[in-house]
Amino acid sequence: MKKSLSLLLCNLFLAAAAQAQPATTSATTQAPMLTDQWKFSVTPYAWGMGITGSISHNDKSLGEVKLTPGDVLSDLKLAAMFVAEARNGRLGLYLDGVYGDLGQTTSKAVGRADLQASTNLRMTMLTLAPNYTLQDSPSFRLDGLIGARFMWQNATTTFSSPDLKQTATESSNLQIGAVVAGLKGRFDLGSSKYFVPFYVDAGVGQSSSFTSQAYLGIGRTFDWGDVSLVAKNVYYQFKPYNTTVDLNMFGAAIAATFRF
Repeated sequence: MKKSLSLLLCNLFLAAAAQAQPATTSATTQAPMLTDQWKFSVTPYAWGMGITGSISHNDKSLGEVKLTPGDVLSDLKLAAMFVAEARNGRLGLYLDGVYGDLGQTTSKAVGRADLQASTNLRMTMLTLAPNYTLQDSPSFRLDGLIGARFMWQNATTTFSSPDLKQTATESSNLQIGAVVAGLKGRFDLGSSKYFVPFYVDAGVGQSSSFTSQAYLGIGRTFDWGDVSLVAKNVYYQFKPYNTTVDLNMFGAAIAATFRF
């Protein structure tokens, strides 16, 4: 899947380069400059994430899950992912939203080889953060941000015993909010149309939770906007009622940014 995304992005770059005029180097090769007027951008993206997770109670392991990007894609019912930004001068507002609905996926009951388990997972994550431009030049922009990330998760796990021909179902609803702070920006690669986008944040919140998000990649600027390919990671750890839950999502994402 990652090879297909990389090949698609390379083809886009080569097609655009074949149509470009050699003498055109100007504002389309640079990050959008700051103005005193409102500017907006919308970035839909596809994130081929893998998911690993574990749960323990009083340091005793209760279960774990490991899904490759291929597993997630095959079980996926519905997904929506986007970034939206609004900016006026050095002030801006950043929103990153992810929604995913996974069908029945196989999970593991630790210490119970006789039990089979399947899990249905629905998850929504929103990161909302006002930001301020700390550094702006034709080739480099750096924004500082302070905001919040919210996660809503609903999981239903069905345990079954083929030997006993019995089943049991457990459901959980989780809502976690955290305050996050971080940096984001882009670095243009010389006078070319290529650039390096980056983002990193970390924060703490409810239920002794810790969360972080980061991405790093390569992009290309066009007259209408940008196309980029990044490696993205979101991590969560939270500890409700002496129970520790670790959730890690990592994978390649391809995105197209439209500005207006």
